[in-house]
Amino acid sequence: MNLTERLQSYMRRSAADRYESIPVPPFTVFIHPHDPLIYFNYAIPDGPITGDVREPLRRLREEFLKRSRVPRFEYVSELAPSLADTLLAEGFQLEAEARLMVCTRERFTPVATPEGLSFSVLSSGSSREEARTYCNTSRHAFAPGEPYEASEEDVSKTLEELREGRAVVGYVEGQPAVVGTFTPPWEGIAELVGVATIERFRKRGLGTAVTSLVAQEAFARGVDVLFLSTITEEAGRIYERVGFRFLTRMLFMSVPG
Repeated sequence: MNLTERLQSYMRRSAADRYESIPVPPFTVFIHPHDPLIYFNYAIPDGPITGDVREPLRRLREEFLKRSRVPRFEYVSELAPSLADTLLAEGFQLEAEARLMVCTRERFTPVATPEGLSFSVLSSGSSREEARTYCNTSRHAFAPGEPYEASEEDVSKTLEELREGRAVVGYVEGQPAVVGTFTPPWEGIAELVGVATIERFRKRGLGTAVTSLVAQEAFARGVDVLFLSTITEEAGRIYERVGFRFLTRMLFMSVPG
């Protein structure tokens, strides 16, 4: 199994640990138990796609819709090269094409923390208020203006996921400004996810700084390969400063409306 295949395998395992798994061969649907945000609800192919998959796709859409979720895929495009055309023919649209980037302990290049930025590193032993701050900051950074207050379920799930992973909240002038985390490692692999900055604090290098600290925390805990996906070239250049390099591409596809 090459590195690309190992990363896709990790994505399946990580999603299965966090979400409800619904087999719809040759796909698996992953559903967040109570949050309909599209980034938390998606399907991944179980392996290379062959033959006619129109009927599985019909059943897959039903599984999403009966849970009031948007039918959606996240997958490494080179491992299922014919799937994109099939999805387009079945009413899906290309939501985004992302760059899948990897960093190893040897390539990791820490960056200096900008003046005025302080960090709190969260683990499963952190307080519920710290976890709530992380959840709220993350959601408000990804969805500015959307009313949201972390539920008790969100807080409990976050603390549970931090048994092996870590989350970071960055503060500017005492205000939560930026967040990032890495997922629980498996076979030396972990994913750096959720790097996001509150709108009014952007363009200050906070994203690079939190990426650096999250990577440092991951490598200190035995991770050999840390990976992430990014949609914009600008964000890709930020991650390159910390030591990430381009590996392959991912596709995010969903049904509009």
